[in-house]
Amino acid sequence: MKTIPVTLQLAKIFYSEFHRTNKPPVGHKKSYVALLGDEWIKCIMVDPMDLPEAWLKDEHEDLRIRYDDAGDCYLYTKGQIVGICTIGRPVARWTDPKVYEFTRICFNFEPKTNKERKYYSKFIREAMSDFQLYHQVSKFVTYIHDYQSGRYLEYAGFKKDKHIKYSANNKGWETRPNRSHSDLKPKLRFIKEAA
Repeated sequence: MKTIPVTLQLAKIFYSEFHRTNKPPVGHKKSYVALLGDEWIKCIMVDPMDLPEAWLKDEHEDLRIRYDDAGDCYLYTKGQIVGICTIGRPVARWTDPKVYEFTRICFNFEPKTNKERKYYSKFIREAMSDFQLYHQVSKFVTYIHDYQSGRYLEYAGFKKDKHIKYSANNKGWETRPNRSHSDLKPKLRFIKEAA
């Protein structure tokens, strides 16, 4: 399995295709995709206008676009997509500017063996490790729905920090113009101190 950085535009395409509960993030500091294997796989039909022009000229060695006989454009990946994650500035307020949040984590892989079950946490560890090469980080934070176990986060070194329940009167970001509806379902917060 390899973890590679991807542009925000490409990450948004992956999230639109694979994420079940959230829309793609608006911004990021860095996004990653985990690929398993070396065979080229026809992954997602894409609109070339959604991809950055520079990326179309200088294709990534593990990602390509190709047109089929009908003229449809597809993204091919060198290996099966295991997951996608995005790291950005925290949505919640933190006084420490070195706190970064995994704003999205999405998996597109059903593990069948014990070795494969470790891919999720390995992916998150590798993304954190690469991110820290370019940013000063004091801690990482992420949130998951409280019905999810978060076991892969614990294996990646995160600790369950807080259970968050919103009051019936809480409107989230809806009080601001042009904001989408907030997900006000109970969540679990996980924190990982940087190494």
